[in-house]
Amino acid sequence: MKPPSLRQITALKAALFVICLWPLAQLAWLGYADGLGANPIEFITRHLGTWTLNFLLITLAVTPLRHLSGWHWLIRLRRMLGLYAFFYATLHFLTYIWLDQFFDWTSIVKDITLPLLYAVLLGALLGLRALRLARERQRQVRAYL
Repeated sequence: MKPPSLRQITALKAALFVICLWPLAQLAWLGYADGLGANPIEFITRHLGTWTLNFLLITLAVTPLRHLSGWHWLIRLRRMLGLYAFFYATLHFLTYIWLDQFFDWTSIVKDITLPLLYAVLLGALLGLRALRLARERQRQVRAYL
């Protein structure tokens, strides 16, 4: 199978960009149509958290899929998918910190230290941030050379 041309990759990236915004558009529509349920903040937080995990898994699946299928051009999509994972993780944590806890830091610390899940998720967010910063630094070094 012939790899896609640069024009096809660009079109695929543009389509993927729009598709990756679908969960956010869906959330906005549900908010507009009063479809968030009895506890909208919990619904928003869970929705964003679910999509964070989905994008993280999709991003991590690119390399094995590339090796199994021989579609080496998939690597060009991985960065965008990883940035969307970071985007949704950031929205998820901002929703929790701002809308759910309204910056009540003592309550946030209590929530994070009591259940292990929040500590793991916070670690995942910090790990994604570190990966994003490292990747950006790597790109700057390559651009300089």
